[in-house]
Amino acid sequence: AVALCVFLMLVCVSVLAGFVDKIEVAAKGLFGDVVISSASLSGLGDYDELIGAIKKDVPAVQDASPFILTFGILQLPGNDFRRTVQLAGIRLPERARVSDFAKGLFIQECLRNPTFDPCEPLILRRLGEDYERTFKILKRVAEAPPGGKLTPDRQALADRLFNATVFQDQAVENVRNANQTARRVAELQVQIRAAEEAGEDSKRDLLEGQKAAVERRMILPPGRRVILGLGIAGLSFRTPKGEIIRVIGPGQQIVLSMIPLGRQFSYADITPVTRNFTVIDDCSTDVSSIDSEIVYVSFDTLQELCNMGAQRAAGDASVIIEPARCSQIHVKLKDAPGRSRAESLRRVNDVTRQIDSVWAVFQKTHPDAARSSVAVETWRQRQSLLISSLENQRTLMVIILGIISTVAILLIFVILYVIVVQKTRDIGVLKAVGASNLGVAGIFLTYGAAIGMIGSILGTVGGCAFVWNINPIADWIANTTGFTPWNRETFMFEKIPDQVDFGTAIWIVCGAIIAGVFGSLLPAVIAAMRQPVEALRYE
Repeated sequence: AVALCVFLMLVCVSVLAGFVDKIEVAAKGLFGDVVISSASLSGLGDYDELIGAIKKDVPAVQDASPFILTFGILQLPGNDFRRTVQLAGIRLPERARVSDFAKGLFIQECLRNPTFDPCEPLILRRLGEDYERTFKILKRVAEAPPGGKLTPDRQALADRLFNATVFQDQAVENVRNANQTARRVAELQVQIRAAEEAGEDSKRDLLEGQKAAVERRMILPPGRRVILGLGIAGLSFRTPKGEIIRVIGPGQQIVLSMIPLGRQFSYADITPVTRNFTVIDDCSTDVSSIDSEIVYVSFDTLQELCNMGAQRAAGDASVIIEPARCSQIHVKLKDAPGRSRAESLRRVNDVTRQIDSVWAVFQKTHPDAARSSVAVETWRQRQSLLISSLENQRTLMVIILGIISTVAILLIFVILYVIVVQKTRDIGVLKAVGASNLGVAGIFLTYGAAIGMIGSILGTVGGCAFVWNINPIADWIANTTGFTPWNRETFMFEKIPDQVDFGTAIWIVCGAIIAGVFGSLLPAVIAAMRQPVEALRYE
């Protein structure tokens, strides 16, 4: 009973604590320590000047970077596929200095200075590795069992994997032949102009069709490249074993359409903007709700498409009528090792107040910087509702399991009370030969503590083993029974948290030992109060 209670408590607390930790780590990794954001789509102006003021007046700030967030539609060239996505305008490699962005990249994983223009050998090497991995998975899935055929589900998976290898192979060819493709497009453009001058409309139409087909294989310039969130439905998928398969990825083109919402406009001015982009990398943040919805675009490109660039005077381009704008500014603090979690939170809160003061002064000298309210928040404040909800769930679960665990105390009490009754004559013998009341009570208290100790050790070992292997266990349940205990879209994250909170584990073990002693307390007192004569006469 004690082992089972410890097991349940350790698993539940570790998983729920893992949720909170994942959200905190993800929030810091995605947004930095402090976020300055505008309440309006018009955004923040003079952001580079504001960043300079923050770095100057707040010594704890290490770096900061502007960020644009808007919405769009993702399409595939020559295909009916389309999906709504979030478009994020980022500066590289600046973005990697204020967040954990580089850690989740595929082509440029953990590179110190990732860009929208990685070197071709690196792209080809990573694409080649991914193609080989996908091909091995295809061979494994497509291999029919002895004397049998593939099940319909397995055949469908094999078809999807084969389709993925075709796209991946095409991506490799697109990168390898980028220069030849660019030359071919230039040649077709010359031929199209010649056909127009000659009035050969049918030939021109034919050449334009050829040009459009060739342009889909082009590797566009860095300003026209994107980094996909890894998990956008239709562009990648997972096998039943959780292996990620890229279908549309680096080396292939997508089409993005958006409405420029960065300036004040009338409904008559709403004209969608559509551009082709080359996928140059993909990124995983381990937060599926973000990875499945986001496309990262060059900051300058998205700023232009959203109509958030600087507006200049018609007669003099050097005169700026209205400054360029961004949606948010993400701020990274200098590392402060050796601080506890509570001290780190206090430090971030202090810096947030300092940045808020800088903004208040900055706004007076730059009245056009914001047309609406501006919020300066810590990463935790931005996720406060979600974090507090999970922490409340964790507390409630601990209370519920604590109540359930009283069963173990009652069981220990009942069992030891029965032992006291059964061993009444033995207790009498012990006391007759000189055993003290405290000594007799100590026997049963030690027995209760031993029950708590052994039970807590067994429960801790079992709980740790279960938590560390919780994802393979969930996969096994899904593959064996068809029931999926973990839906990554519902629970935000790609995996169930599988780290044991050892600080909490120590408290649980101590609680189990105390429970064992507490359960044996009354039987020990009863045993100690037995009189030798009455105990020896007991039948």
